[in-house]
Amino acid sequence: MSEPAMAIMAWSIVTNIALLSAGLKPVQTFWFNILVYAGSAQLAVMPLISGDYPLWTIWMTALIVNLRFVIFSAGLQPHFKKHLLWERLGLGYLNGDITFAKFMHKFPPTNLQSGQTELMYFLGMALTNWTVWQAGVLIAIIFGAYIPKDWGVGFAGTLALIALIVPAIKNKTALVSALSAGFVCALTINLPYRLTIVCSVIAGVISAVLMDKRYGASKV
Repeated sequence: MSEPAMAIMAWSIVTNIALLSAGLKPVQTFWFNILVYAGSAQLAVMPLISGDYPLWTIWMTALIVNLRFVIFSAGLQPHFKKHLLWERLGLGYLNGDITFAKFMHKFPPTNLQSGQTELMYFLGMALTNWTVWQAGVLIAIIFGAYIPKDWGVGFAGTLALIALIVPAIKNKTALVSALSAGFVCALTINLPYRLTIVCSVIAGVISAVLMDKRYGASKV
C-alpha cells in the first residue's frame, strides 16, 4: 500500500490547508475529517459554509459530489452482500476512490473469492488509506502555515494519482473508459457543484459496460 500513500497524503494536506484557509479552526478541521472522509466533498462545500449558504444547498452539493460512491457501492455489493448492515456501513465509510479502484482490479466481479479473503484485503487497504489521510490532516494543521506554496504540493498529488492510474490501464476496456472519463471531464470542467466528477465517473462506467458487451470481458 506504499504506492498510493504519497497521493493520498498530498491530497489530504492540500485539502486541509484549504479548509484552514477558509476559516475552519484546527479542532474543527480534525473532526470534520473524522466525520466527513471525502476530500472532494469537503472542498466543494467549504466555500458554501464560509459563505453562509442555506443548509440544503450544502447538503445537496455534498450529495452530488459523492454520487459516484453509489456506483462504487454497486460494484462492491456482490463481494460484501452477506455481511450485516452495520458492517457494510463501516465498509462504506472507509471506501475511497483509490481503495475501490485497486480492490476491483484485484477482485473483479468475475473472480469472486471467499468473503474473508476479500474482507481482509479491503480492510487492510482501506484502513491504511484512512490512516494516511488523517496523518495528512495533522500535518496540515501543525505545519500547513510553514509549507511554501511554490512547493506545488497539490500538483504532486495529481502526478501521484496519474502514476497509479496509468499502470491499471491494461486492456481496451480500461483505455476506452479512461479516455471517455477524461474527455467528459474536459467538457464539463466548468459545471457548478463539481458535477464534472459525477459526469466523468458515469461516462467511464458506461464506456466500460458497452465495451464489455460488444467485445466480451475476456477479449478486452
